[in-house]
Amino acid sequence: MHVNPILNVSDLRASIRFYTEVLGFELLGTFGEPADFGIIRWDEHEIYLCVNGQGQRGTWLALFVSEPAALYERLVAGGAEVLMALAGGDGEFRVADPDGHVLRVFSGSPDA
Repeated sequence: MHVNPILNVSDLRASIRFYTEVLGFELLGTFGEPADFGIIRWDEHEIYLCVNGQGQRGTWLALFVSEPAALYERLVAGGAEVLMALAGGDGEFRVADPDGHVLRVFSGSPDA
């Protein structure tokens, strides 16, 4: 099974910039004229970005990364809104994307 979340966004360009330039996702493509739908990928995981059409604001995503401190620094430098600062031992933190979706970041993998 492969699950791809759909995030409702108000500004596709701003969301793509945040997820690609700040967070490190790869842009797979945009669709529509003007573009109102985009697909981004990190490793094998894709997220769909939909302008005011699908999903709801305030969705939470859990991200499991090998180096949370490095990602935290990159997100802070990129202007992400910090909701919960990086915690010492477990490497957990929370930031918001431009539309208020919450990225809850953990160290390791969901299997650990």
